[in-house]
Amino acid sequence: MVVSLSTWFSHRVVVFLALLLASLLSSHCGVGYTIYKSESKLDRLAVPMTKAQVLDEIGRPDRVLRDDGRLLVWEYSLTARKQWLYELGLCPISVWIGGCIVYPFTNIAMERQREYPQHVVLVNEELCAWGPPSAILQRRRSCEVAGVPHGQTAGRPEPVVTGLGPINRESIDRYRTMAVMLFEDGPNAPGSGSRVAGIVTTLLLDLDMNMVERAKLDEVLKEQVIQLTHADDANVLKVGKLVGAHAIIVGGVQQWEQQVEARTNTVSLSLRMIDVETGQLLFNGEGYLTDQTTDDPESSARIIVHRILSRFGSQTGLLGSGRIGVNWELLESGGSRYYAVRELRSGLPAEKAGLHVGDEVVGCNGSSLAGVKSEREARRVCQIEAGQSLKLDIRRGGSPLELGIVAEPRPGL
Repeated sequence: MVVSLSTWFSHRVVVFLALLLASLLSSHCGVGYTIYKSESKLDRLAVPMTKAQVLDEIGRPDRVLRDDGRLLVWEYSLTARKQWLYELGLCPISVWIGGCIVYPFTNIAMERQREYPQHVVLVNEELCAWGPPSAILQRRRSCEVAGVPHGQTAGRPEPVVTGLGPINRESIDRYRTMAVMLFEDGPNAPGSGSRVAGIVTTLLLDLDMNMVERAKLDEVLKEQVIQLTHADDANVLKVGKLVGAHAIIVGGVQQWEQQVEARTNTVSLSLRMIDVETGQLLFNGEGYLTDQTTDDPESSARIIVHRILSRFGSQTGLLGSGRIGVNWELLESGGSRYYAVRELRSGLPAEKAGLHVGDEVVGCNGSSLAGVKSEREARRVCQIEAGQSLKLDIRRGGSPLELGIVAEPRPGL
């Protein structure tokens, strides 16, 4: 059968148009992402607004920069307000080099930064400030003392905590992956154990521990027909092995009481860390707090867990006994690693010494960060004990700088 030239040509045109349409649609996937991630979503925020309302409006943050039980700082990586227009205009270019597959090629080719950090600050789970870190710095400082009754100083009561066990600097590396079981609920406080387990998991992640995801734990528990709570130690160790954990954490809430009218709460909890192979108790922590500044038991639980795990971190060498009040992120550029300063806590040594948000820390006490292989190794290079001086080698605006910062004692140690 002979196909006419016109039929052959028409068929090729149809195929070409179909491919062109598919490429256009795929390139618009990237534009759609840019619109979804636009900083314009922050326009939905308003004061007053609760933590739950903020999450409903703009979704979960990309990073939690600070969570001390009272002050919560979230970071969102968002695109510029008009970025989607720029990318839409360059769609004809991106279509011809693969659309979504290598999207956004135009940003890479023109060395244009795609996303920028935006901070959202909450005090006692109520929205206080939001915007670019440098733009809300002063407002952020006022947030840090917001909600403190007249005559009181910023901060909250310190819990009574203990934390002991044989795990130490030499043995911690054997427990690279851990799993947290749901804690037992407190009396008349359903869900309190789940909240505490979530807090423990988050804070251990901050210590650069590998944590088994809750979904994976739930799946194994379901397969083994084991209850989420009240499981005996034999079953707990069995679950730990099945999910690939080297240690598993169990615990419970003994008190979870709140007096709404008096705005007070009392929380008591405990946790145990167990070697899944031997059943040995590695670390045992307990804490108690009566807080007369808020009726939110979860905030008190967060402080207790933070203090217990600070002791765990100090004992295992994951944390020094001193702090300088900085949140930084380990990044890599040109094959060399460094810490990018994301946040400074008001009134603490780093801010007083003149460290700035945006500074790049390339070395600590004469040791370069360029060749470190992990966050844990970087932490140890820059670890500091209370009362000691930490010398930072910094890049600021492309220029080298040195700063000496004397660490203050870490709360709870």
